[in-house]
Amino acid sequence: MIASADAQAPRLSSTSRPTYQTNGRVTSILVVRNTVYIGGDFTAVRPHGAAPGTRETSRAHLAAFRVDNGRLRAWNPHPNGSVAALAASFDGRTIYVGGSFTTLAGAAHHNLGAVDAKTGSALGFHANTNGAVLALARSRSRLYLGGAFDIAKHKPRQHVAAVNLKGHLVRSWHPGTNGTVRSVRVAEHGRRVYLGGAFTQINGQPDPFLAKVSSSGKVLTMRTHPDHPVWSLVVASHYVYAGGNGPGGYVAALPRRGGSAWSVHTDGGVQTLAWFHGALLVGGHFRKICSVAADGCAPALASRNKVMSLNPYTGGVQPWNPAANSGLGVFAIRSAGTKVYVGGVFTKVNNVPQQGFDSFIRS
Repeated sequence: MIASADAQAPRLSSTSRPTYQTNGRVTSILVVRNTVYIGGDFTAVRPHGAAPGTRETSRAHLAAFRVDNGRLRAWNPHPNGSVAALAASFDGRTIYVGGSFTTLAGAAHHNLGAVDAKTGSALGFHANTNGAVLALARSRSRLYLGGAFDIAKHKPRQHVAAVNLKGHLVRSWHPGTNGTVRSVRVAEHGRRVYLGGAFTQINGQPDPFLAKVSSSGKVLTMRTHPDHPVWSLVVASHYVYAGGNGPGGYVAALPRRGGSAWSVHTDGGVQTLAWFHGALLVGGHFRKICSVAADGCAPALASRNKVMSLNPYTGGVQPWNPAANSGLGVFAIRSAGTKVYVGGVFTKVNNVPQQGFDSFIRS
């Protein structure tokens, strides 16, 4: 059961701030200092208020904007295919890019590569995979990747792998799942790696949809699991939060060290989660929050078009309520300081034209 709205929820405005738009899907968002990087299926960006096809600047699958004033940066690595995941080096000088492509910044890179955070130039990082890279997470010394591949750096790796920050495969770390990995999160100062996806086993043993692996490669016991495939994870001090599909969609809070679990059901899939000043932000292709996980969502407990905020301790629906259109909805949410960035497949937010990418601020 969903609790009432939390009076202590952060005051996040539901009104969009003027921001650049894209002509296609935004799947990943990364903020490093004064730059917000976006990746997806788009081929051009345009200013706020510009109609589709007008005032466009070519940006194939990657773009970057200043955080302080929203201006488009010259950064333009132009991969030749879609981008699904972004991560940054500890010093912020390198941007790691995962997706479905064969070239990045003019150099051969199969589904994974690295570019300079300022210039966009390709770096000497080679860790190719034979299938899409859908998730990236960095520790101080490693880059973890998940996706739909079974070979990484010419070695067998079932949907998940680790490389060092120069792109060399970490040979001692080789868990394998029997299905796609869509989310990877590093916790506890790099000692734990959480995997979420459409798998039901890891290393041949039952571990449905959510697994935990040590930095040494040992599969660790999960106290509880979600009931359906995971698209996104957030790891906090007391809970692992999972969002995904089936039936409709869901968000589940799974205790790490005891405490009460909760779950929220929606009438469409949940595709992204993010933490924002004590709130859990949720994006997907839902329109309603449901009392039970069943078709029809009857009775509906609240309406939220593609994006919402939840109390992370109770699952209570919080006031933030921007409304995005389209059937596919929101695929990426990222918070940075007082700002929240939202990306996906939409053409309007709050019934105002704004395609693919939008931003909000704490009021």
